Amino acid sequence: MRRLAAKSRDDAYNSQRDYQHVEEACSLRFVSRGSEVVDLSLIRPLIDEPGPYAAGGFLRSTMPTKMEASLEADSGTTIYELTVGAAWRRFGIILPTAKADELRLRFSWLGKQCLDVWGVTAGSILLPSGVAGDDPYSHELAQTHLVPETFYFQHNAALDLSISSDSTPFHTKQGSSITQKKCSYCGRWLPLDLAHPGALSFHKHNAKRTKHQNECRACKKWRINDTFNPVRTPDQLHESSVITRERKVFLREPEILQTIKLRTGAGLKAQVWKRFGQRCFYCSKPLLLEEVQLDHTRPLAYLWPIDVHATCLCAEHNNAKSDKFPVDFYTESQLKHLSEICGLPLKDLRRRAVNPEELQRILADLPSFARQWDSRHFAATARKIREVEPDIDLFAILASADREIYASIKARLDDRPRPVPDFTE
Repeated sequence: MRRLAAKSRDDAYNSQRDYQHVEEACSLRFVSRGSEVVDLSLIRPLIDEPGPYAAGGFLRSTMPTKMEASLEADSGTTIYELTVGAAWRRFGIILPTAKADELRLRFSWLGKQCLDVWGVTAGSILLPSGVAGDDPYSHELAQTHLVPETFYFQHNAALDLSISSDSTPFHTKQGSSITQKKCSYCGRWLPLDLAHPGALSFHKHNAKRTKHQNECRACKKWRINDTFNPVRTPDQLHESSVITRERKVFLREPEILQTIKLRTGAGLKAQVWKRFGQRCFYCSKPLLLEEVQLDHTRPLAYLWPIDVHATCLCAEHNNAKSDKFPVDFYTESQLKHLSEICGLPLKDLRRRAVNPEELQRILADLPSFARQWDSRHFAATARKIREVEPDIDLFAILASADREIYASIKARLDDRPRPVPDFTE
């Protein structure tokens, strides 16, 4: 692993400059010659480059396609499953190997779909100083909301790897175009999707001309937010905390929180505080804004994201409520009063239910969630879901869908007092 020098906010970074100019680049299209099983093998020789290693880039296909991507060296392999469709998407894989002479990136899929690639490359991870602390294998680097930008590769060509002779026979031609913008901090030209803001290398920013921030998502995370943030308001601190928590659970940006802020112009915490009369709902204690603990009302542990129906609590009673359902914490008279203030129907406050939309989203791609979640979080989520949906067992579903990931999670949880069920045939 290589390190970038620490950067200070001086003339090298001018936040008044408008990094909103976009340019179009042409991708490279792989067209298979009739094979039902398609294998694309790409090679990158390594010369004195220490691990860990990674591969990443941007993909699209002419039809929605499930693919398997793997990054290989003599000492190990990391496998990643993904779905590629008509819109450009990001991908990134980490191979936690200390030393290798060659990397091999493979893509496999069924069907005759054409694959467009841009910025596909592999090599030693290049990190700014301080990223991921002292742990270069941090699983946070592999989170979908950070890769591949957080590897700090130069994605300046359609393909920066050699095509192996053992690939399925292909012919290549010019693919679809991809829109790029320069990061104001690292200076890399990286993709964005004007039709789907926030989907590629830059977070959304509706006040900007392109609807995207000046900084790429990696620089925003590692080199600005974590290093240069001034003292922030209680609303900003709360939003940052919610964003971090919900990203880890849902593996995407907290869309509801962003929608509320764009519609009202005020932070959610301040809005809820005022709606509840600047008091703790449970004990009626007066609260300053910085003392407010914003409760999800319906628990995040059961896949309910933060929304306008949040509850204002003091620290003592927010800790006491924890991940309980409202019906398990409040009296009947409190439930009726809470319904009047927060706007949720009384029947919803009385229910013990998992969020059905988020549950279906997770079940539709459970191996991807299992791969990116911490093993303890997977176990906790599985336990919470079975409490209210006894017929849904995430461990059993994962064991059927991907034995390798299931075995990996089971191994990491072996030291827990409650054993993970074994679904060995």
